[in-house]
Order: sequence, then structure tokens, then C-alpha cells
Amino acid sequence: MAKYINIIGETFGYLTVINRSDDVGNGKKPVVKYECICTCGQLVTVKGESLRSGHTVSCGCKKVKHNLSNKERLYNIWKCMRQRCNNPNNPRFSHYGGMGVKICVEWNDYLMFRSWALANGYADNLSIDRIDVNGNYEPSNCRWATNKIQANNQTRNRMISYKGRNYTMSELADSLDLSYSALQHRIERGWTIERIVSQKQR
Repeated sequence: MAKYINIIGETFGYLTVINRSDDVGNGKKPVVKYECICTCGQLVTVKGESLRSGHTVSCGCKKVKHNLSNKERLYNIWKCMRQRCNNPNNPRFSHYGGMGVKICVEWNDYLMFRSWALANGYADNLSIDRIDVNGNYEPSNCRWATNKIQANNQTRNRMISYKGRNYTMSELADSLDLSYSALQHRIERGWTIERIVSQKQR
């Protein structure tokens, strides 16, 4: 039997899930639907995948028009964020939704997320980054960062102690004026930190 995520009580845009409806066969693959109540008071039944992807955000009373959504990089960032937190079939779900990472209620609405992004430093060369990597996607825990900053913020980073301070490998390579690959090669060869520091890169 397929395993389903319980989303009863959660809010997606203007819809709050109040009950799970009967599964409707769709060939060999069952379709899970949920009964939801819209902020206008109207009851509506929606596919679970439509709620999690952001495709359906209201009963129809509020038509959220994303005029440039399919062309905007920001919209794709929002969609990917929702997928890795809400869709168990997403390859990265185990590191996000599977670890309990959630998206705040207001960001279920793309236009709300877009307004926050544009007012808080979004640029096309930046990506969304959680300041506390164990925290949720919400305004108080998110920023727009370069790939390098994000790499330094990852939980899988190897930390190296040098002169009383802990560095990620990227940070240490920068401080020693070494390339990342050179530092990694020296560590893999078993060099001590003293030897790594003393020998300059050729």
C-alpha cells in the first residue's frame, strides 16, 4: 500500500486542508484528494499534488495570476522549494521535507514570496539560503546568498580547526590563498594542518 503524507490542518495559499477524500483511480496510479476550506468559506476538493505544487491555491474565488511566472527565475526557485519540502517523490525530499523542514503559510502564495524576495535583496545571481540549516523556509530564517555562501552553510561541510577558529574547507582555502582542490588533495594525502599552511601552492 502506498504511503501518504498527512497534510490535514495545513494551509496552501488560501486553502486549509480539513479532511482526506476518497482516492480516485487514475489507471494504475491512485489519486489522493483532500477536502479544503477556502478563506471565503467555500468547500472544495483538490488533488494533493496540486496543493503541494502550488497549482491550486484557492477555490477559484481568488485567481492568482503569475503574469511572468513561467519565465521568472524567481518562480522556479519558489516551485523547487515547494517540491523539495512537500513532494516525497522529489529526489531531495529526504534532506528537506523528510527532515521536517516546512514552508511558512504566507509563502504558499507565490506573490507573497515574490514580494518578500524583491524587498530583501533578490538578484538573478543569488539563491535562497536558510540561515539555520535546520530551520524552516520563512522570512526570519532566509536570505539571498551566493553559491559559495550556501556551500559554507551546508550541514555536511567538513570543519577544520586552525589558530583557534573553525573553518569550512572553502573558507580555509581562501584564507591560505590555496585552491579548493589543492587543499582537498593535501588533506586526502594525510598532511597535517601545519604542513598545509607552511607549503604555498605552486
